[in-house]
Amino acid sequence: MNIDLRILELVASKICHDLISPIGAVNNGLELMEDEQDAALQTEALALAQRSARRASILLQMFRSLFGNAGNQAAFGPKEVRQLALEFLQNGKVTLEPDFADAGHLPEGFGKLLLAAIVLAAEALPRGGTVTVTLPEASEATSFSVVGVGGQIAFSEENQKALQLILPVPDLTAHSALPYFTGLLVKRAGIRCEIDQKTAGQFALYFST
Repeated sequence: MNIDLRILELVASKICHDLISPIGAVNNGLELMEDEQDAALQTEALALAQRSARRASILLQMFRSLFGNAGNQAAFGPKEVRQLALEFLQNGKVTLEPDFADAGHLPEGFGKLLLAAIVLAAEALPRGGTVTVTLPEASEATSFSVVGVGGQIAFSEENQKALQLILPVPDLTAHSALPYFTGLLVKRAGIRCEIDQKTAGQFALYFST
């Protein structure tokens, strides 16, 4: 599969953009600890640095599996996807349901696709909501769904075209990079992805052979 350099550049930009905030907060916390004499404020600064370092670590682990080779491993299944997704969504407005850790075993490489779909659904819920994952119980399942429900759905026509790989690569932006990358994963898996936004307050992705 030939990948245009632009998608690599946009993915790298997304990783850096999402990491700048927590890493910057770690630095700010450490600087406050050095400059501040008040014990209470030092404690608060330490807590800030610790929270931000934890967030940066979670993002790095998630990006490693989502964009790196770690997500292609056979051992990266529903249990690992759910744990990463829960940590990624922790303290945010979006919750993940239900517990699908013991669901049917996904074929190799499908864990990465499932993680990408969860992140897409979560990002489509700017005001918060719930992301529900449904996996068949049968082993080696190649069909699953990810449904986001919330007060507002934000998944543009541009993103739809990117996910379907019909958006010209030169037209890709930072917002459409992840949908396009997910579309590439769908193509590599040799399956179909149906986008359903017909129901108000719902964003659904259905993957099937």
